[in-house]
Amino acid sequence: MTVHPSLKLTYFELRSRAEPTRLALTIGGIPFVDERITMAQWATLKSKQPFGHVPVLTVNGTTQVAQSNGLLRYAGALTGLYPTADPLKAALVDQIVFQVEDMYNMMYATNNEGGPSNPMARFLAREALGEKTFPPMFAALDAVIAKHSSGTWCVGDSMTVADVALYAFVATLKSGMFVGMPETVADAYPRVIRAFDGVARHPRVVAWEAAHPL
Repeated sequence: MTVHPSLKLTYFELRSRAEPTRLALTIGGIPFVDERITMAQWATLKSKQPFGHVPVLTVNGTTQVAQSNGLLRYAGALTGLYPTADPLKAALVDQIVFQVEDMYNMMYATNNEGGPSNPMARFLAREALGEKTFPPMFAALDAVIAKHSSGTWCVGDSMTVADVALYAFVATLKSGMFVGMPETVADAYPRVIRAFDGVARHPRVVAWEAAHPL
């Protein structure tokens, strides 16, 4: 019987940066405490985090690990979703995760456009991303996946954290939560959508989504 570490993942009541790690652990069947904090709680907790931000994973009640992509890689190592024994395949997985991270950062930066009193500035910034910036970035993702996939997944012939990261990002786009961003911006890229659909069909992801609707 495999004994897993005790895990507590701390983040807000959002998908965002924590969702790929939540999904990877869920897909791998590894139990974890999904701690979702309020902004009021964050005022007290902020100074206690390694880098002053979340998500943070607490391992065995004592060791804190920060940085979302580091958490995702650790979750992938625990679950078999990260190819720890194959450095080249790991690098191919990482490049997908980091391309998705670049796109995430661009999208979240639009929250600062125009200040709180100018929602139109945010709308226009997201519209520009969806119409001008993201299409070539998704096209590049699609082309890279084509080189290194043998079917459904982003790299090789099995699901990895690359697929999980891509799924979480595309699901956020499709949710409509970033007003102005076209919800269908990823749909023109068949390999991107094939990987998205592959994760979406996983029984544990289906159950997770049903229990945690946007």
